[in-house]
Amino acid sequence: MFGDERARRATIDALTGVGYDVTSERTPLLRRVGIADGINGALGLIAVLTLGSSVLCLMGTVGSPRRCAVRRLHGRGTASILLAELAETRTALLIVAIAAPCAATALAFHNGLADVMTFGVAVAILCGALLAPLVATHAVGTLVACRRPMAEALRGARPPGPLLVVLQGARVPALLLLVAAAFDLVGAVAVVRSGSAERDLRAAGETVQLWVTPDPRPVDTQSYWDRIGEFAGRALDHGDALLAAPVEVSTGHGRSVAPALFVDSGYLQLQDVRAEDGTRLTNAGRGISVWLPEHTEIDSDRLVQALSEWELRDAPAAALAGITVGRLAAQELYSYPGDSTSRAWLDDAILVVVPEPASALSADLLGSWLSSGDVVFGSRVAAERAIRASDVDREFSAVVDVGQVAAEEARIAARMVGIGVAGVASAFVVSGALAALSAIAHRRRYGRAHFAKVAAGTPFLRANGSLLVIEAMLLTVSAVVTINTWWGLRPDGAGLHSSLDPVTQTAGVAAAFAAGALALVCVTSLAAIATTARGVTRTRGNGS
Repeated sequence: MFGDERARRATIDALTGVGYDVTSERTPLLRRVGIADGINGALGLIAVLTLGSSVLCLMGTVGSPRRCAVRRLHGRGTASILLAELAETRTALLIVAIAAPCAATALAFHNGLADVMTFGVAVAILCGALLAPLVATHAVGTLVACRRPMAEALRGARPPGPLLVVLQGARVPALLLLVAAAFDLVGAVAVVRSGSAERDLRAAGETVQLWVTPDPRPVDTQSYWDRIGEFAGRALDHGDALLAAPVEVSTGHGRSVAPALFVDSGYLQLQDVRAEDGTRLTNAGRGISVWLPEHTEIDSDRLVQALSEWELRDAPAAALAGITVGRLAAQELYSYPGDSTSRAWLDDAILVVVPEPASALSADLLGSWLSSGDVVFGSRVAAERAIRASDVDREFSAVVDVGQVAAEEARIAARMVGIGVAGVASAFVVSGALAALSAIAHRRRYGRAHFAKVAAGTPFLRANGSLLVIEAMLLTVSAVVTINTWWGLRPDGAGLHSSLDPVTQTAGVAAAFAAGALALVCVTSLAAIATTARGVTRTRGNGS
């Protein structure tokens, strides 16, 4: 809510007066002005660009002290030199001065620039946060360069050893950010490819999902979920809702699991699902049936036994005894997803048709599926009617169109793809630039020693042993992080990382993409080492 302290107290008193226990907290400033949500997903991109810019500031000051030495030679003091160096930030300030009015004009057309003060605060905070590390790094580098001996600085002194350590050390976070950006990009692409907005909207139709209010309800008690589940069961029995629950089920072979979609007869009426012989599934007059996807090697008998022992354990014995098994034609099943953690279209899922979910599934399970959006109502009218006729009407906070959720998820995923592309490209450029700068700085400091080794006939690998060892160490660290990230994202069969999640499903592809990006950076670094080595040999180690 927007308001002052009096408004907050009035709201609390009003809610307390009707029996609520009320607590309040102030929304953080960054969220109030839109920065926290605006940079969501782009922190890696911002970090890698800030890292690269900060290292360039160090190279332009500590690594090239001649400019400061010339100014000192003309009698200027350290403070004057520092102010002159920082004056170069006026270019960045000029860019901000031009960009801010342009953004304000765009917002004026969009919403009439509803809150000028908020916009000004957001611009000031964002620009200050981005420029502060660069200005600080440039100032520190200038002060260090001013402390170098005059003669060495004018002659082009060799870069100090700590600068080489900083350059090589900066490569570690750059490579780690490259790995993270690669996984984020592949995950975002997987979410986008898991469905399309137009197709999802057509498949969703007028269906809606309920948002269960979690707090301050007694969500940790069994009776609460039983009440929610009984409500879902009544809605399914009366035809107000349909079941579409994508889950992982045991195949009956150890810890092996497979994706499955639990549906009822209402789902089959809305979605065109075909059997292997081309006939449409209607489940008319049939009991519980299990349909295996095409070309699967799952043992149907063990699968049915596993389903009977867990998901269908509360079904009547007669229903379990009459479970039939069939095969589906090659097709994709719509899952009515509630968010991007589940694929909208499943082409490898087992279809479990439960004609009477209220009697075959536990109330606790139905309550859980209702809260996750897997019990879907046919229309907003049907949902409102079911809620009004129940005793749990206060447990729901919103009725949301499935199509609306799908469109919003598609918009967010498309935005994340753009951010991911920029993140991977920036991380790759920064990693390659740091590799090249590290090789150049190393040659400037140890060029004569390297030329002496080459002149003595030392083999290339031994002459460049230190750089190659560092490269191997960096590559090893990056490979370990890549494998660890893949291991943490891959489907684990325990439910923590489900194969229904498009990000989890593409963990292997993301790992391969990250490994390829690291290989390109390694090739770039080796090329820089070889190129700078030839340059040192040509100049006899006097290139600095």
